Amino acid sequence: MSGFWRKSERVQQLVLSHLDHVEQAVALFADATRAVFVRMDREEAERLMAETHKAESRADDVRRDVERSMIQGALLAPSRRQVLQIVDRVDTLANAAQATLHILLGQRIDIPQQIEPAVITILEETEALFVDVVCGIQSLLSGKNKDAMACSQRIDDHESSIDRLESDAVQELFWLDIDLSKKLHVLRYLEALVEISDRAEDLADQVALVAAERSL
Repeated sequence: MSGFWRKSERVQQLVLSHLDHVEQAVALFADATRAVFVRMDREEAERLMAETHKAESRADDVRRDVERSMIQGALLAPSRRQVLQIVDRVDTLANAAQATLHILLGQRIDIPQQIEPAVITILEETEALFVDVVCGIQSLLSGKNKDAMACSQRIDDHESSIDRLESDAVQELFWLDIDLSKKLHVLRYLEALVEISDRAEDLADQVALVAAERSL
C-alpha cells in the first residue's frame, strides 16, 4: 500500500499488523460472547477469553514497535502524530473487548433471558462496525481519502444504532421484576459492551479528520 505515509513502508506494515491483531481480538471476543449466550458453553468462553487476551497483548507489542519507530525518526512530525493517534484509538477497541469479557465472565454477570437478544444484536452491529474500521484504516493507508471518510460515516451510523439498542435494552431491563443490584450489574455489562462502539466513533472522527486534511 502506498499513498498515505509514502516515506515509510515499514510504518504502514506495522499499522496493518497492529490492526490485524486487534481484529483477531474483536473476533475472539465475539465468539466468546456467543459461547455464553448461544452455545451455552462457559468453559469454551473462558478459553476464548484467554485467546482474546493473547491477541490484545500481541497488538500491544506491535503498538510499542510503532512507537519505537516514531522515536527513531520515522516520518515527519505531523505524520508521526497522526500515526500514533490512530494506532492508539485502534488499540482501545481490543482493550474494550477484553474488558467486556472480564465483566461478563470474571464477575459472572447473570444476564436475564429477556435481555439476551439485545446483547446478540448489539454484538452483530459491533462486528459490522469493525468491518468499517478495517475499511477506514486500509483506505487511509492507500490514500483513498473519500473511501476513508465514507467508512468513517458508516462507523458513526453503526454507533448510533448501537446507542438505540442499548437504550431499548436498558429500558426493558428496568421494567423487569428483579433486584436492583442485579439490574445494576447487568447495566454495567451493557455499558461495557457498547464502549467498543463509542471508542470506534472516536477513531472514525480521527480517520475522517486525517482524510480531510490529506484531501486539501
